[in-house]
Amino acid sequence: MTGYLLDTNHVAALANRNPTILQKVQSLPANTQLRACTITLGEVEAGNLITTTTDQQKRDQCTAFINAAFLPNALPVSVSTRTYYAQIISRIWQNHTPPRGRVQTESHLVSLGVNINDVWIVAVAWEHGLTFVTEDKMQRIRDVVREVQWENWL
Repeated sequence: MTGYLLDTNHVAALANRNPTILQKVQSLPANTQLRACTITLGEVEAGNLITTTTDQQKRDQCTAFINAAFLPNALPVSVSTRTYYAQIISRIWQNHTPPRGRVQTESHLVSLGVNINDVWIVAVAWEHGLTFVTEDKMQRIRDVVREVQWENWL
């Protein structure tokens, strides 16, 4: 069975009824999995809570859509996800060893332009054998995770 894990930008585009993504989703075979990770859903919800650029009714509609379309089948970060996450972090570290001795992992990743949430979300896609759908570059992660297929529908 074919399946996709949508990143935040694609979940938001679906919630906003973006015609490009709606057309793509409608073209998928009926049994195609279309999933989101709980981290992605948290990112969207955080955006809804902190934004001041849209009205509350639009944010409420977005939340209702996500609760109906994605929440029932959201993929959590599980105990086994940690091994995929660790592989990604290790591979990035090996390719981009810090120039000086001890450095905090997250600080080093940020200096490389790596968002830690993205590492977790890609780890979930890898764990479940899903194609990861994002508009973001995530080049450092893409460079080390050949096991995941990547697509952009926007």
